[in-house]
Amino acid sequence: MIAFVFYSAALVAILSLSLLLPVLVAFGFGEHEVGVRLIIYAALGAFLSVATLLSIRGFVGSLGRIASIYLCVAAWLGLPMLLAIPFSDILQLSYLDALFETISGFTTTGASILPSIDNIPRAMVVARAELQWIGGLATLLTFILILSPSSIGGIPHTDGTTVGSAVMDNPSTLGRYCRGLAQIYLALTIFCFVLLLINGSQPFDALVLSMTAISSGGFLPGDKSLHDSLSLGGMLVMTLFLLIAATSVFWHQMAMRLQLAELKIHRESYFVLLVWLVVGLVFSVVIFQAAGGASRLPTMTALVEGLYNSASTISTSGLQSRPGIYALLPPTLILALLFLGAGCFSTSSGLKFFRLGGMVSQAVHELNVLIYPHGIRPVRFGSVAYNNQLMKSIWGMFMAAVIVVVIGAIMLTYYGMNFQAGFTASIASFVNAGPAYGPEWAPQSEQGWPSYPEMITPQKIIISALMLLGRLEVILLVVAFNLSFWINR
Repeated sequence: MIAFVFYSAALVAILSLSLLLPVLVAFGFGEHEVGVRLIIYAALGAFLSVATLLSIRGFVGSLGRIASIYLCVAAWLGLPMLLAIPFSDILQLSYLDALFETISGFTTTGASILPSIDNIPRAMVVARAELQWIGGLATLLTFILILSPSSIGGIPHTDGTTVGSAVMDNPSTLGRYCRGLAQIYLALTIFCFVLLLINGSQPFDALVLSMTAISSGGFLPGDKSLHDSLSLGGMLVMTLFLLIAATSVFWHQMAMRLQLAELKIHRESYFVLLVWLVVGLVFSVVIFQAAGGASRLPTMTALVEGLYNSASTISTSGLQSRPGIYALLPPTLILALLFLGAGCFSTSSGLKFFRLGGMVSQAVHELNVLIYPHGIRPVRFGSVAYNNQLMKSIWGMFMAAVIVVVIGAIMLTYYGMNFQAGFTASIASFVNAGPAYGPEWAPQSEQGWPSYPEMITPQKIIISALMLLGRLEVILLVVAFNLSFWINR
């Protein structure tokens, strides 16, 4: 219990410290009242959390398996609830609307109930983006430290996650591991920021977009679309970092260390890149044709936009280069790609290629058994062998995801959306790709496609729940609140 309280207080302290960047932005843009309010909230959070940390320092033991799962759930539910208080105060929103905004940010969904971003303080624009950035880092830590070591949801075991499970037994080792991952994450963000500056972006825009790209989020620095605010070079930078966000951090580690043997047998990230390239070329052709040919849109522009929109889809960012791009392709294709998602141990959401690889490999294996009943062929996807327990977890996660999406669509339809709108919003929310849903999907003059600011209270509550369920992989909540699991473990 003491360890749970200690780490909870540490998370609140980190959240309070994160408000310092919006404070600097507030005073830099002359938003003095906003800056003072943020300082008060940051000081209050820091005082309470640090006082708690100091009072129990020296009594903290290891964070056990049960406590770590409950801490994870408490963090994903509690931190947005805390941050919704200053959001509600400064942006003059109801608490429910502010909570929707903070949940959307922390889960990297990018759905916003704010009618105009240009009309809110610049400090709060950065606060939204920073919350999204923190959520991306929290996603990586959740997968590495909680989901994989506990065999929840069919996430694979790797050498990296074996290390991750070991550090949970020692508070100082856990702190060093988290700081190391955070430093790499921050370095990539700074690199993205610099590249955006080099390619002509304004510093404020580059700051927000770099945090959006590395977290595969969906928040923009203003009301302009990416096509209107980025050069072609800037869009290529966004494409690169969305792909980094969509692929495994352990694959990145292999590449940086030139571990050629491990790189050869790794499969998931290569499939992610292959699907990105194919879908990107399809996007490019469709955009080129819709624009009316080279006389209206340069071929290179169409190619870059196509590759960007593909990366945004695969990474479950859902942030289109310009409104209506997704409407150029069949909705079933876009929704299927969003539901599939990208790689494990990435900031993306969705089913993940690893799980799909397991289901396909098992299907091929079962067909081979029918033809060669006495043959012995292991079910593998690259370097990972699938056993019955892992496949049960994968199919359990898949069925849970399908059930949640269907129930979400039915509930949204019940509260006023037409079914196609409800189904689209349910998938977009569950896979944390908020910008993928929009009224531009609707056939002309069809009603029941409200934008996020136009949604009624029950719709906002349902979408908020879907965002959290998607980011927590559904199964984590089932495990956390399933008493029989803990009794019989």
